[in-house]
Amino acid sequence: MFARRHWFVRSAFLAAALAAGAVETRAQDQSLDAYKILRSLQFVQDSLVLGDHSASDLQRYLLDSLDKRLRSADNGTLADTRNADAVFVYVMSGGNPATLNFLAARDTQGYLDARVVNVLQKYLDGRGGQVASSIASLSQEYQGSVIGPYLNLVAGNVNYPTDPTAALIFYDRTRVDAPGTILEEAALRRSIVASTTIKDVDRAFGYSVRYARRFLHSPYASQFADLFVDLAVTSEAGLGHERISEVADLMDPDRAQELYLRISRLATLKGKFELARYTAEEARKLNDLLSGNGRKVLPGLYEHLAKVPSSQVSEVVDQLSSMPREGLSQRDQALLDAAQRIGEEIVRPVEITAEGAETGDRDDNTQTAGAKPDPTTAGSVVPNAPAATNAAVDDFVTQGRNKLGDIDSLLSEEDWNQ
Repeated sequence: MFARRHWFVRSAFLAAALAAGAVETRAQDQSLDAYKILRSLQFVQDSLVLGDHSASDLQRYLLDSLDKRLRSADNGTLADTRNADAVFVYVMSGGNPATLNFLAARDTQGYLDARVVNVLQKYLDGRGGQVASSIASLSQEYQGSVIGPYLNLVAGNVNYPTDPTAALIFYDRTRVDAPGTILEEAALRRSIVASTTIKDVDRAFGYSVRYARRFLHSPYASQFADLFVDLAVTSEAGLGHERISEVADLMDPDRAQELYLRISRLATLKGKFELARYTAEEARKLNDLLSGNGRKVLPGLYEHLAKVPSSQVSEVVDQLSSMPREGLSQRDQALLDAAQRIGEEIVRPVEITAEGAETGDRDDNTQTAGAKPDPTTAGSVVPNAPAATNAAVDDFVTQGRNKLGDIDSLLSEEDWNQ
């Protein structure tokens, strides 16, 4: 932990120094080689995904500086392969695609590899599928070069829609060739998506652990959280409690609690109530580590929600009714209201008529086959009578699950990504 803090301090200091140096250099020397600016950009982007968010503004500045330098430089500077490579890396690092077109149009000497230019132009224009085989060949040819890891990442993106398994090969190459960089961070996130698509839960879990160990402070970590929550809840095989906790244990208590709560909520909406109860309980336990700064209400809310379709529903309805609403978002308040309504419907006493049919809010008033009128119960209310209410409870439990699932779509406008 000390080493990580030391690295953050060091990276922040160096980023500030780079910013100052870049300004001074720009004022004194308008002919700085593109590849030198690129090195600063790569350092800043890698610092960003490792947690130095102050580097965000510097990244934009360096992208702008590199763009201007490439457009203003004499075409002969591309004779230096380091500058030619800088062109390709620039556009694959979030640079302006129009700059590649501009440089390629005036490259009469063929300093830029026309095959790479063609592949990137089509990829950046949304036509990557047309060059899937070409980029696969190029990425192999450029393996070990400056642009190699970038081409592998692009090759993975191009192949993913039609062949996620092939895409994983390219993402793995990217990670091996560029560890600890923004390229590895992006490759890991996309590997989770690809392995989930082919339903390889074990592989997706492995990528998730690697990401949690290295890039939890990345500005893109919220996307990882989205992917992991979905993997934990919706995958057919399921991750299991131990694997979920293994990833959560790699996080600080605040992030871990947020992850548990998000899994608990989605599990409830998907009808996976055992998983919802487990993750809600784990989230509640973390309050002790958060010294009063944890989410005190939400763990209890999700624990209760997970128990609505159970034999404890009567007790849960009372607990939901007395739960404080302060600290709950509008989304969770609506979820609380929905759970209360569903719970009340489940425990509502069933009225038995003289004909032996159940009445109340249910639409079907058909006579129970073979039922004999009982004068002692005619017109009376029989709360929790097993023979009369088991079917009703089962029916309402099923409806409850569906209604809980519908709540999410009604509240989709609120951003719940933390």
